[in-house]
Amino acid sequence: MTNIYDVLSKMQVKATASVEKAVEKDLEKEDPPLEQAKSILESKETTPTPESGDESTKGNDRKRSSRSNKQDL
Repeated sequence: MTNIYDVLSKMQVKATASVEKAVEKDLEKEDPPLEQAKSILESKETTPTPESGDESTKGNDRKRSSRSNKQDL
């Protein structure tokens, strides 16, 4: 019989390896020219790009618990 902790450990190793590959690939990209890099860093606009994705923390991703549902009654 397979131990659940063995399975979880293998999943963790696979996930870590895929993240390492993604970071390695990202680090191989060339840096933008100095002026463009400065303008990006100084920019006040926080429009998400397809590469960065939407990292907004203001989304409502939380599900209501049964306790929250009872309070609304």
